[in-house]
Amino acid sequence: MVSGEYKMRYRTFNNTGLTVSEIGIGTNRFGHNVDQKEVNNILTACKNYGVNFLDTANVYANGRSEECIGKYLKDNRKDFVIATKVGWPNDDDKGHGRLSAVNVNYHVENSLKKLNTDYIDILYLHKWDEITPISETLRNINILINQGKIRYLAISNFNQWQTALTYNLAKTTYDIEIIALQSEFNLIKRNIYSEMEDLLKYLNIDFIPFFPLASGFLTGKYKKDIIPVGSRGEWSDNMKDMFSDKYFKYIEELEVITKIKKISLSELAINWLLCFGNITSVICGVRSVKQLEMNIKSINCILSKEELEQIDVAHNILVS
Repeated sequence: MVSGEYKMRYRTFNNTGLTVSEIGIGTNRFGHNVDQKEVNNILTACKNYGVNFLDTANVYANGRSEECIGKYLKDNRKDFVIATKVGWPNDDDKGHGRLSAVNVNYHVENSLKKLNTDYIDILYLHKWDEITPISETLRNINILINQGKIRYLAISNFNQWQTALTYNLAKTTYDIEIIALQSEFNLIKRNIYSEMEDLLKYLNIDFIPFFPLASGFLTGKYKKDIIPVGSRGEWSDNMKDMFSDKYFKYIEELEVITKIKKISLSELAINWLLCFGNITSVICGVRSVKQLEMNIKSINCILSKEELEQIDVAHNILVS
């Protein structure tokens, strides 16, 4: 159980009335190495702790993530804001453009069925489609919104020009607000947010970070020359560059702060993200109730201006 003073906080997406918990739950392991029993335990704990934001995708665990959530949602739909995604390459696309009208319709209907619901709170366009004109995608999304199957639209892994083009066309032609961009952002990898920050603030689009713990590197479990058996570090291309002296030196500098504040490295990493005003919720992947409780403890941490500056100075180790 989470000890001490604890109360979940909530933030509202810009230009909407949609409010979500500061901690969101990433469900890409549901149906993969998290079975239905543990999914039920995690989602029940989410209800108890006030975590209402669930992030999934049609491709997570080949669709089993949505199925696991749907089995739990039967009597609990009103307690959660559900975000799912469409547009990542998968075997069901039959050669069409990933964000074609054919594929979007197919996957939205399939997601609704698996999630055991008649509406999706947030639908992300998971990845830019080089084949399908974005106008085709948005025209079809507009129909789905008017049918009540989608409440809000967001994008994921789009670059600057893709974001600007999609936002402008959605807003001016279809009166659709793009409410958020989701991409990787953490204490180690800051480049995407830095590149997008001015545009997002100008367009008033929120940012939803994934990999807040840098695939586990920011938990402190990785030591120099020691990669735990079965960990992501054994196989993830995303982590290859991290196993070098400068990254471990950076972790040592961050741990100076954590020791003084008596918090974990994970708590520091998540709370640092929550210091950004345009970040609505931090998506934390969990495989157990224990991991969930560890992540939500981070909202109790308050970083001072001096500590934030200390973190920025330490980060120069990685860019020098």
